[in-house]
Amino acid sequence: MTALAIPDALKDEFTTVQAIWRLTHASTRGLDALILTWVKYEKQTRRLFSFLVQQHFGGDSAAQSAVQVAILANRKLNPKSHLDGIVRMAGSTESELIGPSHARLSPEIERIHQNRNKILHGQLTGKRLDVTRLEADVVHVMTWMAALAATGTREFGYDGLERNTARLARTRSARINPYPFTTAADFQTWLTALTTLPRQRPAERRAGPGT
Repeated sequence: MTALAIPDALKDEFTTVQAIWRLTHASTRGLDALILTWVKYEKQTRRLFSFLVQQHFGGDSAAQSAVQVAILANRKLNPKSHLDGIVRMAGSTESELIGPSHARLSPEIERIHQNRNKILHGQLTGKRLDVTRLEADVVHVMTWMAALAATGTREFGYDGLERNTARLARTRSARINPYPFTTAADFQTWLTALTTLPRQRPAERRAGPGT
């Protein structure tokens, strides 16, 4: 078993992953650690997406409620669309969000996502994923998350890892200007477009619906 070197920004979030990692007697520890890591990856992108949206509407409780309804009602939202939304709100590219490691990590994340879909639906991946491969995949996802957290902190004032996202969105100054939507109705239209347009390749993700 290799040691799990957790980036400082992720140490609190990955306490449970570390505990599973150390269960050397457990035959499924590699897979269990990867699935839990992936859940944390999904949660980070969702939190950062929600943080940026909620910042725009500030203390407007009616708009915030409408936005929450729109997000809850949209069943097509997933980590990919959340990340696309962050990219479009920031007017950046996915590569700019993740930094120098993006070219190396992007195909790994895509591959792990495909495996995740099969694993969580009780299907075989057909790839004979051994513990060495699973351990490497945990590191890939952690590295991606650490990169996104660093950019989030630097550019948006939020890393996607801190809890109480709604409160933080109300108390921290927005750094995005202009947003690709103005009203809650605009947001709903933008969100629908975000989750129905074909997904772009990473290098293309800059302009988006409403921008």
